[in-house]
Amino acid sequence: GLPPPPAEWPASGGAAMPLVRHAEAFDPFDGPTPGAAASSSSAPGPFAAAASAAAAPPAAQVVADLEHMPRADLVLVFPCKPSLMVRGSGDNQRGEEAPGLRPPTDSERHLMEAWQVRRQATVASLSDTGLILMPFFSRGRDKVFVKAAADEQLLRQAAEANGHRLELRPQYLSAFAAYKSDYAGRREWNYSDRRVSSHLYKVHNDDDDEDGEEKDPERDALRCSPPPPPSIFRTSDRIRLIDHVVRSNDHDCAGVDVGQLIHDGELFDYFPLHENKKLMNLDQDWFKAFAWGASIDKVRNYFGERVAMYFLFASHLNHWLIPAALLGLVFIVLDLILSWGSADNVTALPLCAGVCAWASTFGHFWRRSAAMHALRWGTLGHRRSAEPTRPEFFGVSRVNPVTGRIDRHYPWNERIWKVLFSYAVLSVSLLVLLIALSVLFALRHVFAKSGGRLSFQVINAVVVDIMNGVLGSIARRLTDLENHRAQSEYAYHLLAKTVVFKFVNCYASLYYIAFFKEHSELFGMPMACAGDDCLADLASQLAVFLVVRLALQNFVELGVPYLLVWYRNAADGHSMHSAAFLKTSAAAPLDLSKAERESAREEHDLCEDMDEVLLLYGYTTLFAVACPWVPILALISSLVQCFLDQKKLVLLYRRPFPVPAANNEPWDTAFDVMGILAVITNAALAVFASDAYDDWTNSHRVFLFIAVEHWAVFVRLVAMFFWPAVPRWVELRRQQQDALVHRHFDLGGEEDDPDTRAGALAGLLGSQLAPAPFIHASGEKGEEAESW
Repeated sequence: GLPPPPAEWPASGGAAMPLVRHAEAFDPFDGPTPGAAASSSSAPGPFAAAASAAAAPPAAQVVADLEHMPRADLVLVFPCKPSLMVRGSGDNQRGEEAPGLRPPTDSERHLMEAWQVRRQATVASLSDTGLILMPFFSRGRDKVFVKAAADEQLLRQAAEANGHRLELRPQYLSAFAAYKSDYAGRREWNYSDRRVSSHLYKVHNDDDDEDGEEKDPERDALRCSPPPPPSIFRTSDRIRLIDHVVRSNDHDCAGVDVGQLIHDGELFDYFPLHENKKLMNLDQDWFKAFAWGASIDKVRNYFGERVAMYFLFASHLNHWLIPAALLGLVFIVLDLILSWGSADNVTALPLCAGVCAWASTFGHFWRRSAAMHALRWGTLGHRRSAEPTRPEFFGVSRVNPVTGRIDRHYPWNERIWKVLFSYAVLSVSLLVLLIALSVLFALRHVFAKSGGRLSFQVINAVVVDIMNGVLGSIARRLTDLENHRAQSEYAYHLLAKTVVFKFVNCYASLYYIAFFKEHSELFGMPMACAGDDCLADLASQLAVFLVVRLALQNFVELGVPYLLVWYRNAADGHSMHSAAFLKTSAAAPLDLSKAERESAREEHDLCEDMDEVLLLYGYTTLFAVACPWVPILALISSLVQCFLDQKKLVLLYRRPFPVPAANNEPWDTAFDVMGILAVITNAALAVFASDAYDDWTNSHRVFLFIAVEHWAVFVRLVAMFFWPAVPRWVELRRQQQDALVHRHFDLGGEEDDPDTRAGALAGLLGSQLAPAPFIHASGEKGEEAESW
């Protein structure tokens, strides 16, 4: 039922973006079913969305649609045919025999028909919500990409239905309030119940609406209107609201179970699109935005609060490492002047006191900084909402006792056995790991006799990094086996396994050198520290760990996703450009559409980045008494980590969905635990591993150890008393914001802004053909103004 395609349509599907609105049933290949109402742009493409030429909209309407078309924020990728070599309906639409393509087998044809039915139902549900859909074929015509956009009216409707919180203007303390539309009131009540709030919301200027689209001369010629006016929705707000319209089962929403579709293979990908101009600005301003935190709001506005909290924590760590690095330089200078040659000297105990104070208060002041930023971002006291089901989750269908809707369920009595199996495997793996580390140290003893101590230290560091990857994969496989429904549950269980695995792998050898190596035996061989100085031996091995990690691990961290993108594009007959670090658009072939290039990227996993920062924090704090200079290497490594993380996020990963967050839990708790271990370890190093207290009795040493620990507790209590985790002014400002929101949204507001309020009322009442309110201005001699 489709009209033949024009001769000038290109073979590539990247430029094909028909506009689909309110279609009862639509398929981008075979056209709409009888009775469908759709409109199509005159932009070139491999298919049309009109049932017949008579049903096509006039050219003026198409031009108007193009002029006011909002930017597409989300992409859904549907399968079309099982192989590039199979002839599909999209190939037949080109009006040719598509040489080189074979007819589908019976099983392939049935699969393609099943995909088509599901695709029709999904696209029809999406278009019925009012979303603007722009579907097109992939270059190989084996997939169909459907861009989803929403105009301002639909966004406002979704925001009000969802209770989406938006930022208010600065004169309203930049508070956050659930969106409410204006209400003119009832005439019979003399409009006493009118509600006007549109003038309260902060307006955001977005000059990047055209950047994400492909260059199309015809489209650019048609779209001659000025940029869209400022909006009360940020980019991340639009993505969240469109995602709500797609996933939610609320009224006027599509109710698409994205996780189930991906699990069943009926949907390949679902992700938000990047905005190239904003990415370039972030890339150019990477130090202030990602490493120093001065422009962290740019990260939050683009990627959302969850990603911004991670980089805010990284910048907090960088700030705190600077004084520690300066102190380390002082100790290096003193070592050069006084020729100590080891950290085992009179400065060990004062240094231990400083390190304990630093480690005990780092997490506390981070929570303080997070609370201040969460207040500005409207996430302070944020409660985690219901999470979508992970695509990997499987279970039986049941009626949800809370929502009353059908969903997937996996009973706990079946999961508990898999959890027990996971921790049994974890225990056995840790035992094998400890045996392997013991063998490594026995080999080190052999290497030391032949003068190869440094070579073994390098080998040990490389083996530790390799084992980190292996153990991380085991932890992920075990967590996958447990079949958790929500991403937060999955992250908690993965964190528990990963931290235990990597803590033993990374720090067991260092603990052995510090406390157990001297005057001990291993496999019948007497062990001794290098030069009979365990602190110097420990410092040497830790330095090698950090240098190898800085050189090897960060290279792998950036190189692996880069190579994966290269391989996927090379499989399609393309090659990567070598200027990936210079241009954002150079990270993928330019003859593919923007959505196709981004679909070849990996998904961003924030847990891996947080895991790397936690390991670096452990290397920095656990053995600082033996290595006063370690904060210098840690600061360099942290800055390199920030640089590589932002490069991956900007160039090599898809845009993550913006997620509201007030902190980095459960990682904040993990850092607190690491800080406690740092206090205990450094106190034990200064008291028990040092030679300065050899003539002390064991009871005196224990007393000194307890005194150092209590010093750290005292410093933490003082910090909590004078600088609480949630500052007093933050709590006061939150109460002021709550009172202001209650006054303006629940009690009708005040007359402190007559100009903007009257303007909002005029627009509201004018649009609803209602009489304008009577506003009496005060006289020149101070007579009171009558309220309207």
